[in-house]
Amino acid sequence: MNELFGVLLMIGMGWFVYMGAHIQEEQRQGKYIPLPWEEGGFLNKAKRKIFNKSDVIYRDGDNT
Repeated sequence: MNELFGVLLMIGMGWFVYMGAHIQEEQRQGKYIPLPWEEGGFLNKAKRKIFNKSDVIYRDGDNT
């Protein structure tokens, strides 16, 4: 039981340290930095643009 409490306490303290560092970096740079799980964060980015056939420009001579 003590080990579980210690692990949860360390996770909680790590969370506060990370959020504090994130807020300080935002203030230092003077701009918004998305958190990893937010839109634009590194966990929520697509590795590549998804192909959309309607974005293709067809020209004369294309065999479509």
